Parts: sequence; structure tokens; C-alpha cells
Amino acid sequence: MKPKEVPREQLRLTRCREACPAGIDVPRYIRRIREGKFDEALAVIRERIPFPSVCGHACFSPCEAGCANRQFGDPIAIRALKRAAAEKGGDLWRRNLKLAPKTGKRVAVVGSGPSGLTAAYYLATLGHAVTVLEALEEPGGMLRFGIPKYRLPREVLDAEIEQIRQIGVVIETRRPVESVDQLFQQGFDAVYLACGAQKGAALGIPGDDLPGVIDGISFLRKVNRAQKLALNGTVAVIGGGNTAVDAARCAVRLGAREIFVVYRRSQAEMTAYQEEVTSAVFEGVTFLFLAAPVRVEPKSSRLELSMLRMELGKKDAGGRPAPIPVPNSEFRMTVDTVIAAVGQTPDLAESIGVKAGRDTKRIAVDPDTLSTGTNGLFAGGDLVSGPASIIEAIAHGRKAASSIDKFLGGPGQIDQPLAPVEESVVLEDGAAQQERISIPCIPLSDHPSSFRPIEIGLTKQMAMKEAARCRNCDARLYEVEVHTEGCKECGYCIEVCGLNVFEAGQKFNNRGYRPVFASRSKQCVGCMACFYACPDFSIEVVEKK
Repeated sequence: MKPKEVPREQLRLTRCREACPAGIDVPRYIRRIREGKFDEALAVIRERIPFPSVCGHACFSPCEAGCANRQFGDPIAIRALKRAAAEKGGDLWRRNLKLAPKTGKRVAVVGSGPSGLTAAYYLATLGHAVTVLEALEEPGGMLRFGIPKYRLPREVLDAEIEQIRQIGVVIETRRPVESVDQLFQQGFDAVYLACGAQKGAALGIPGDDLPGVIDGISFLRKVNRAQKLALNGTVAVIGGGNTAVDAARCAVRLGAREIFVVYRRSQAEMTAYQEEVTSAVFEGVTFLFLAAPVRVEPKSSRLELSMLRMELGKKDAGGRPAPIPVPNSEFRMTVDTVIAAVGQTPDLAESIGVKAGRDTKRIAVDPDTLSTGTNGLFAGGDLVSGPASIIEAIAHGRKAASSIDKFLGGPGQIDQPLAPVEESVVLEDGAAQQERISIPCIPLSDHPSSFRPIEIGLTKQMAMKEAARCRNCDARLYEVEVHTEGCKECGYCIEVCGLNVFEAGQKFNNRGYRPVFASRSKQCVGCMACFYACPDFSIEVVEKK
């Protein structure tokens, strides 16, 4: 195909950007990397988040799950490219950042995790005086005390928190908040509660309070505080989320001889990031699926963990198959440590004066504004949503900053251009067929010996080569036409389309079939998979001129 220039006005919202809770313009910053303009790439990312390097190391990258390149092969290594932009970009974003005049309004942010610090950052750029109150000894929340150092180096986190301080945000550590009313009495005009869900849930079985049984959040907090922990025997980690996998991989590094992750469903239902699960297996962690603990008992100087085999039944309210105990299937395992990673809840003092759910301890808010219903009081992050991802917490922080600014009399406009405007996109084919870059890592043999970062990162040349694989889907204007009278409802097009362009129709055609239709709101990138899969020749893929 000959190069084609597409003006900015014709660019469309891509799946990768749509999948990002913070709405980062992924194709735009990848194009800048492809051209070697890392400074501009970083500025594009910074237009939407204040944690580009943190996300480049530890984001679960929902953008990659939405990458249209999956239709042709492997998705673009978007997270690794974000890290490359953060490491190789300069201060263009800072030079272009405009700080509004002081408004005289004061905002208290309770909690210094990604949601709280994001809200603080944007509110400070809008001219408000922001004080972040953190109960622990250092800022960062679960970024610092929940994510192991081999995934997120502390110097990376410290550098981005320092940049937030440099625009005027005051961060006070060892400052637990006892009462929201007191904050208003101290002269704050608005309060944002973003203190997370930092209390681990118990197993809820006999023996879960025995010595040697610890919840996953407490365990990771001790690890990340470098407290002395010696694990020299067998460790059983209960759970299927990221906390469970992080705990298991930390146990490897702390000297445990055997590590088992016990999960009551199958691997397909795990909420842990698949990349982390795979890494855990490489490091020697054993996964025991379809098993659930029923009690823990002391056995000499060790623990005996009794479990039941499980099978999957009908889907529960969350959409996953419900685990059902298999009769007469109990079995036992002798271990030295049990780590319970079965959930986490907020740990707010009751005297804080905010109504929380009886069971979840989460705070109910208006989903559009994050207002609690109390004048000037907002809440977000894990405190509202339950345990979520870094990028989801950042998205809540963005929403909170906009809502609080409106409450304080501002327009709520937190975004500003930090990179040059892109007037058009030139489409070229060829390089996109290359294989996905292999991200350099330290040798596998070095993993158990320390908490040093596993990923080394991309060189400038590697990043530019990987960025060249991007198909610039925002500039690809394809539409799918379905000849409904010829459709026989086989569903092949739905199966081969990873972009969810097709939906099942509700009406029957003259042949008695319910034909599919192609949604105009879903982006087609012209892979032609549906065309080749259709046995009735009922589908056409048309490029708009």
C-alpha cells in the first residue's frame, strides 16, 4: 500500500486507548517512539498520568489486551514502550506544564497511593493548596508496601513522587486521620479519601489464627519494609489474585524450600496477571488448582493444612464458575507457613465519621463525581472499588481532581497539552509483520537470590523497532458490511474477530437465521479474518477513502 496521510480530524478512538482507564493516547506516543522522539512520547503519556515510569514497570496493561495487532500476531509491548519513554524522555512535559494561579482553596488528600497522589498532582496544577496525609512512614501506599521491589524498584517510585512534590504538593507521613470533621475544622475546603484497602482478610476457617498463619497484605508489607523474615520450609499461599502470586514469588526469594499456591478454581479463573503466574512457575512455584482449605492444625512444630477437592459449577454473581466441594475428597499437606491472600478490605477507623458498607467496609459514592454525599467529601480508589489496578486507581484520582475542582468553583478541566499537536498520521505497511520484541531480563538463576528488578528494559533501538510494529489503528478507517440475507448464523466471524466488531442479531432473515451485524461503534482494522472465515460470502470489509 502506498503511504497515505490521514488528517487529525479523521483519527478514531482505538481499542488500546479505550481499554486504558486513564485514556492514554497510545498510538500517538508509540509513533513518537518510532521516530526516536522519546521526549515527546513521555509528554504525551504525562498528559494523562503522573506515573509513567511506575506504570511502565508494574501496570497490568489492559491496553495490550485491546491491541488490534492481536488480529495479526502478538500485541505491541505497550507497557515496555511506556517504560522506555519514561527512561529516555526528558523534561519537555515539565517545561510545557502550566501551573494555575493560587486559588486560596485547601484540599486534604487522605492516603498517598496512586489514586491520592494523582488527585493531589492535578489539583496542585489547578492552583489549589494540597496536603497529602499518610499514616505510614513513607508515601506510596500499595505501590511501596504492596508491590515487591523486583516488579517496581523503589528509586523509580521515589523519583515520580518527588516530581509531584516539586509542583507544590505537601506530603506529611506518619499522619493518621482520626476524623474527617477535624480536617474541615482545620480549614480544608475539600477532602479526598484515598486510603485504599490495606487490611488482609482472614481465611475464615478453624486455625487461621495459629502462629505461622499470616495474611498476604501483612506479609508483603513486612517484606517491603525489609523486616526479617526467614522462610526455610514449605509455604502454602491461599488465593488466586496478584497478592497470592506476589507473596509466593517473595517466598522464593526469602529461602522457602517449597511454595504452593492453593486456589479453589482453575487457572482460567485466576485474577492474577498471567505474566506474573508464568514467572512464578519459572521460579519454581507449584500451583494447586481446584482445592480449598478447610482447617489448619498444629503438627509438632509445623502446620497441617486440610483441603477439599473442588469442581466448578454454574457461574456466580461475578460471572465466574462457582467452586463446589467434591464429597469425601479431603486431603492434607504439612507446611511451615500459611499465607492467606483471599481478599483485602479498607481499614478505616470508625471514628473517621464516614459511613461504609457493613460487609465490604467500602464507601459508597456517586460514580460520576466520587462525592460521598457529604458536602466537600470525596472518596476513590480501592476504598470505593475494592482492590483494583494501579491504572484504575489513577483514573479515580483524575476523576476526583476534576470533581473537587468543580466543587471549589473551577471548571474541572485537568488536562493540558504537553506535547506538540499531531496534525496528521502517515500510514505505511511492512514493519508491522515483525515479531514482538523479547523484553530483556536478568538470568532466571538470579531470581531467587535477591529482589533486584527482573526486567532490564528496552534500548532505544529496541523500543523504536517495537514501536514500528504498531499499525496506527486510529488512522485505519475500515467498515464491515454484512449481507444479512445470506448469513446462516454460523458465528465464525464472531469467533475470529478479537475486536468484538460483530454482534448476534435479534431478528430472523428470510431463510430463518438470525444474522450477525457489524457494530459501527467498534473499530475494524482490516485484518480480513472475518471475510476468510465466512463460508457464505456474506461479509465485505471496505476501506473508507
